[in-house]
Amino acid sequence: MNSSLQEKDLQLFLDSIGVRFPPDDSTLPDDIVVIRLKPEMAALFEAHDNKAVLLAHRIQGRVFPISVIFLRENEGIQFCHSSLLLDSYAQWEHAVPVLRKAVEEFFSLDFNIILGNLEQSWIHAHLSGQLDCRIHWNIKPDMKVITDLFFEKLGEIPDIPLFPTVYYYNNPYDENLLEVALPDMDGCRESLMLGSGAGLEAVCVALKYATPVDAIDINPIAIANTFAACRRTGTEDLVHAWVSDGWNKVDKTYDAILFEAPLAIHVEQLTDPNRYDFGGKLLKEILSDLPAHLNPDGRMYLMSCPDLSPYIPANGLQWKALRYFKAKSDVAIHKIWRK
Repeated sequence: MNSSLQEKDLQLFLDSIGVRFPPDDSTLPDDIVVIRLKPEMAALFEAHDNKAVLLAHRIQGRVFPISVIFLRENEGIQFCHSSLLLDSYAQWEHAVPVLRKAVEEFFSLDFNIILGNLEQSWIHAHLSGQLDCRIHWNIKPDMKVITDLFFEKLGEIPDIPLFPTVYYYNNPYDENLLEVALPDMDGCRESLMLGSGAGLEAVCVALKYATPVDAIDINPIAIANTFAACRRTGTEDLVHAWVSDGWNKVDKTYDAILFEAPLAIHVEQLTDPNRYDFGGKLLKEILSDLPAHLNPDGRMYLMSCPDLSPYIPANGLQWKALRYFKAKSDVAIHKIWRK
């Protein structure tokens, strides 16, 4: 793996969680540096107290990230970490062994001292275990609809990074949505990926049709992952991605919109907020404003519940189910258009 490319991906991730390192200063001693994340960034990691820190180490005046650390309440309180150590660093080839030694020394301390050094409120926390929320720097997609397209357009399957909090993209929801929507999008001049996730839907549309694609997500880490996926596939000139809460920052109309919606349910599923929409609140909001974002012949391809009738507004839209399938629950791919 090209280390300079990894470093660019790491910078995208750090930018997405708002990390700013102190400037290089060779007069400062080599030592551990703890940077506290903003509560809204900690919440992205589902930190139970909305507190998360970035553990880093200063080497010859430059600060290198080591790990994002937070606690998560899941069958007790778990000590969670997401390692940011790379295989190598283009600018300083001796960084890796120095950083590994720093990690060993830091975690050889008494655990309450470790917790106190990271966040005072964590001292004496009753921990039930630990969880590795690692970044996958170089993972190959394995869904056939994606790999076939990559082989056709690129002649290879490029490695794609996957940042923590981005739902794993090799899942049956994505595959079915792309299988149904992609062949039907010929002639679409501009498309929107509503909820970009890991960015592969945006990449696939841009690769297949070489047309502009917008991609939005409420999660800034998902947007960073989309940027990285586009760079790996050479589609960064076609894909424009930004953070938006639903339609909040979308002021255009489109020929096609893809939305892999959280499933509307009537029971709260707190363990998986990316998959479930309590009461269908989000789905109702999205469909209510959909006509304002579709061109006259535009359509949305929606992965959601098999029956949309409780969520479709009374006027303005028509819909039909294109495919039914079963994953963790009954699901359907729908095509929705203006009356």
